[in-house]
Amino acid sequence: MRRSRRFVATAVTMALLGLAASVAIPMAGLFAADHLDSPAVAGRPDVDINDVYAFAGNNSAHTVLAMTVSPVASATTRFGTDKMTRYVFRIDTNGDAVEDIAYVAEFRNDGEDQKVTVERVTGKDARSLTPNGRVVGRGATNEVIDLKGEGRFFAGLRSDPFYFDLAAFRDDVESGNLAAAPNLGDATGSDFFAELNTLAIVLEVKARDLGENIGVWVTTSARNSNGKWIQADRMGRPAINTVINSTGAVIGGLGGCTGSKTAYNAGLPRNDSADFIDEAACALAVLSSLDSEGSYTGAQLGILASVLLPDILPFHRTGPVSQLPAPLNGRALADDVIDVELRVVTGGDPLGLFGGARDADGAINTDAVGPHTDYLTEFPYLGVPHS
Repeated sequence: MRRSRRFVATAVTMALLGLAASVAIPMAGLFAADHLDSPAVAGRPDVDINDVYAFAGNNSAHTVLAMTVSPVASATTRFGTDKMTRYVFRIDTNGDAVEDIAYVAEFRNDGEDQKVTVERVTGKDARSLTPNGRVVGRGATNEVIDLKGEGRFFAGLRSDPFYFDLAAFRDDVESGNLAAAPNLGDATGSDFFAELNTLAIVLEVKARDLGENIGVWVTTSARNSNGKWIQADRMGRPAINTVINSTGAVIGGLGGCTGSKTAYNAGLPRNDSADFIDEAACALAVLSSLDSEGSYTGAQLGILASVLLPDILPFHRTGPVSQLPAPLNGRALADDVIDVELRVVTGGDPLGLFGGARDADGAINTDAVGPHTDYLTEFPYLGVPHS
């Protein structure tokens, strides 16, 4: 990959965004975590959420929800077992940032593959840390499971759908080269994830069973060293936790913003605005200062922070917001969330939120990396694993 000052700027921002949630980096024959969003359960990649997706299935009457965990997975990588781990899709159907429906995946070891049980939970029980509800499907990992006429489910090894120039991040940011000014240039990016695998959990159900206008987030729960269940990780929109809780050189150091990923991961979306809006505004002010138009104004920061929080991925299938780019409405596998978020967090207004007070471009608008070519048109949609 040809290096440029543009990639220094891009890498600075990506270090702050951390859009991959937790990335294992091969270095000197070892695997070292870029960062863990779940410090309380360090060493447990099986509960570290990478990405969350929500999109229409190949049958337009179906909604697909997907999460990925365990970066740089292999054929021997496993999900956490039911005695220690829960994987939960949480769905808000009425816009109050409280889950009304949950789908829970529990795994147990049984030979080469793992057995999996899928439960659907509704009402107040869906709000539990470890929801228990009606069993709608049973089967094994790496096979399609029928959910009793309600949909389909898959859990297993897949090609990682995420794309991002991590090499630029490592070479330019981790080396400490933070002084270069933004330069968009025409360099070609290098996709670190192009040949990597991940563990995926994919759920496809009739849209009418969820609603046309929903909010989605996912959680993983695990037992800590004292045997107590804790919420290990959560994710809705990509980047939110890392950008507002960074203690890195730019945001946490020069910017003076503070935050705690552990507290954030343990939090509830309905409390996000009260608990984290000040940190969101602080981080956005620092990042937008890269733009030639200067930092966002106080009013603009308030508007953006209120859009980003609560940390829930909205998916409106039929309404006018369906025209908004991901991750402001849903997220398909090929959606370039990095390019959209680069514009937004580095001072651009591609969504027209500020009435023409700023142009659409941020200081950095792309990492020059595009979607993978192995996405499937059929369930489970994520590409087959790389050998």
